[in-house]
Amino acid sequence: MFHQFEIRPEDRQAQRFLFRSDLSKAPDTYVMDVATFGVTCSPSAAQFIKNRNAKDFESEYPEAAAAIVYNHYVDDYLDSLDTIDEAVNLALQVKTVHAKAGFHIRNWMFSSKEVLSRVGDSAEDQVKSFRTHTSSTSERVLGMSWFPESDEFTFSGLFREELMPLLGGNVIPTKRQLLQVLMSIFDPLGLVSLVVVHGKILIQNVWRANIEWDSKINNELFSEWRRWIQLLDQLNAVRIPRCYFPGYLPDSFNTLQLHLFVDASEEAYVAAAYFRIVDQSQVLCILVSSKTKVAPLKPLSIPRLELQAALLGSRLAKSVAENHTLPIKQRFFWSDSTTVLSWLQSDQRKYRQFVACRVSEILDSTKVTEWQYVPSRENVADDATKWKDGLRIDKSLRWFSGPHFLYDSPNMWPQQKKLSSPTAEELRPMHVHKEIIHDPLIQFCGFSKWERCLCAVAYVHRFVDQLKRKTKGDPDDAEAKEVQLFLTRKELQRAEHTILRLAQLEAFADEVTTMQTNQSLPSDQRQRLEKTSKLYKLSPFLDERGVVRMEGRIVGFTEAAFDFKYPAVLPKNHCVTLLIVDSYHRRYNHCNGETAVNEMRQKFHLSEMRAAFRKVRKMCTWCKVFRATPTVPRMALLPDARVTPRVKPFSFVGLDYFGPLLVVQGRHEVKRWVALFTCLTIRAIHLELVSSLSTECCKMAIRRFIARRGSPKEIYSDRGTNFVGVSGELREQLKGITQELAATFTNTVTQWRFNPPAAPHMGGSWERMVRSVKCALASVSVERKPSEEVLVTLLVEAESVVNSRPLTYMPIETSDHEALTPNCFLMLSTSGVNQPPTQLVDDKQALRSSWFLHQRLLDQFWTRWVKEYLPTITKRTKWFVNTKPVSAGELVIIVEDRLRNGWIRGRVLRVFPGRDGRCRCANVKTSSGILRRPVSKLAVLEVDDTAREDTEQYGSGNVQDGAVVP
Repeated sequence: MFHQFEIRPEDRQAQRFLFRSDLSKAPDTYVMDVATFGVTCSPSAAQFIKNRNAKDFESEYPEAAAAIVYNHYVDDYLDSLDTIDEAVNLALQVKTVHAKAGFHIRNWMFSSKEVLSRVGDSAEDQVKSFRTHTSSTSERVLGMSWFPESDEFTFSGLFREELMPLLGGNVIPTKRQLLQVLMSIFDPLGLVSLVVVHGKILIQNVWRANIEWDSKINNELFSEWRRWIQLLDQLNAVRIPRCYFPGYLPDSFNTLQLHLFVDASEEAYVAAAYFRIVDQSQVLCILVSSKTKVAPLKPLSIPRLELQAALLGSRLAKSVAENHTLPIKQRFFWSDSTTVLSWLQSDQRKYRQFVACRVSEILDSTKVTEWQYVPSRENVADDATKWKDGLRIDKSLRWFSGPHFLYDSPNMWPQQKKLSSPTAEELRPMHVHKEIIHDPLIQFCGFSKWERCLCAVAYVHRFVDQLKRKTKGDPDDAEAKEVQLFLTRKELQRAEHTILRLAQLEAFADEVTTMQTNQSLPSDQRQRLEKTSKLYKLSPFLDERGVVRMEGRIVGFTEAAFDFKYPAVLPKNHCVTLLIVDSYHRRYNHCNGETAVNEMRQKFHLSEMRAAFRKVRKMCTWCKVFRATPTVPRMALLPDARVTPRVKPFSFVGLDYFGPLLVVQGRHEVKRWVALFTCLTIRAIHLELVSSLSTECCKMAIRRFIARRGSPKEIYSDRGTNFVGVSGELREQLKGITQELAATFTNTVTQWRFNPPAAPHMGGSWERMVRSVKCALASVSVERKPSEEVLVTLLVEAESVVNSRPLTYMPIETSDHEALTPNCFLMLSTSGVNQPPTQLVDDKQALRSSWFLHQRLLDQFWTRWVKEYLPTITKRTKWFVNTKPVSAGELVIIVEDRLRNGWIRGRVLRVFPGRDGRCRCANVKTSSGILRRPVSKLAVLEVDDTAREDTEQYGSGNVQDGAVVP
């Protein structure tokens, strides 16, 4: 077959070989141009070509194509048909299709001479057929012996000549020889597995005995060998018909049933399949196939082996159904293990993995209703799993024809018996964690203070005692009525013991229950408590009130109190513990934590007590309020007024007042203030003397500024009352100013921008100029109290000095340029004397156009301003990191530097983000109204809902000396 198809030329070089007929000469190199027998890929390639050729002619010869694809084993063709004509036609079609690909199928063997005479095309086929039908010898069909004349299988093994003496039973075989004899029996369908399985068991016993391959087996195994070969001799007389039900019409197969019998023993487990049909009230049964496996070397329980047999039976049923075209109407699975049947009918998830996985696989291919119980004596699979003395292998054995009850009507078959309960050893272990949990009698988390909880429990005790007295009929005496007015020390101590006992019962339920039973931790539980309980190292015990206490080491100290010797154990992070810690924290005025820790340690034992105090301090509302500090956001971006070049000086102005300054007017001293106008771009200043802080004086000062410096585009200031008044009135009516000036001023001033109250850092550009002017005034030696005229002169001199200051750093060694000052933009010179540099323009240009000279000078100054001054103000000097922004709805305190103990509390209503998205100003609702404040003056109170009750008691008043004043 392999020589009938060629290899591609590029692949032929992989099939080189050397050959020579003359030993005196060097061998020649040859290349096989066809497939070679023995090469791994040859069978696969041959199968592909065979099937591809069948597919090409599938439309013309559909039956032959199917027979070639599904009924061929490499180059052997095995098939079975109902009539002679069907066999002849199909055989001729198969020959034709194979011939299309160059394959010549030959050596035909049929169970009918007529078919061979019509299909065989050579004298060799005729002779072979005649010899087959006239002799009693069998033919080998895929390793099995077949008698074509009787159409029966036999199981005579092909034993080599050196193995024949072993079959006499007089020679002790070796391990290797024993295996050779067993493997000489070819039984792919398992028709005689009841004999072969005992040979497998014998091989396993030889392995258990640790016998070497070429060593002879021991006497005990030799006895088993002799017993087994006696059965082996009987296989020659066994003849099994190839056809299941010969001579019966196809209609009989409408009642076809598949019966699977499974059984297991300590040595092996078996599954046997049978077909059953009913033809004209006659029942026929025949063995189809069987599978056997020896038990594993590692011992398994009988129920597990029975489950393995059931799994083997489900797989065998699936294989039988897939390899037969007969329609199986019903399936029955028979087992004599009630344990396996109960496993199949219960939830497999509650069993161990071994049982659960196999039960799941069985139920994937079968139904629970298909499994039936059969007694062991009726189970035909039992014949293969157990050795039966005196067993005779012949055609009448029930192994080949099925059990007797299958020939009866179904109502006579074995009935389902009561299944046994699942074995406990196969149940999945349930890990149960035993933990004693007591429902809380009192919701301690509902109390905000330890004193309230203590009083509440004390009043409950008193109420219960009163009910008991009334129940007993005891009269209320006068002393009892007087006691009802106040809680006594004894009642408070009783309430404290009750609260501690309940809290410990919630946190240490197992330990408390154990100690209540044994009064101490028993020795057999110490090892467990050492790993799981935190009380083990404290030597705990229960006092007469049921409170868990730690046994200390100062028992002999008679002067110490009972609580000091045996402190009560507090559970960590319990509500009661936090209430007690909070009471000590408040008792020592929210400070001096070590003193509170020391006082609490004398009565209670708490692990990580300092951590508990830190936790309470973080939760304390008073501490949050008193220790609150504002968080300043990152420094904002520079406004456009600071970085806009080539604009008229004083286009963007910052306005502020400083003073008062005392001047002499006649014999009196009067106060005067100075209005400071700062150009936000070139940092120049303009000073105006004002007589008061009124709005009218402010308007007159602004008028004088506009008349001398021009109208600004934007004015920045704080929220002084005079500034707010001017901003509201200048656009409506300017009293005392001509209509023309009023219109000019109103049309040119586009916007007045106010900083939030209490935010001087937002006006730092002009606040810094106040200091510079004061320094300039202080450097001038004048009389102590100048007149108003002298003061005006001094202010003008100070203005000139401040406007002459350098804006950038200029080394002394450099003489190329004079320092860049505000006067450079106001008067084109640092000192005010107009001396333009000669390198800008020549004399002829200056004579032709002085305006051109003026513009070139300004352009030069602005270029230097952009290159030298602007980079110096881009760096942030503080407030570098991003902080958590203030959001609407948060509770805050307005920080006043001069009123540390009088800060106002409020809630944020609205925030105003800047250009960079960061909030630096917010509206805060307080008890006195809505205030606008910078974020740098707002301290956020992180008060949660659990502390809302304590928070509300502070109201929106002021905090003074640690007390709340509404």
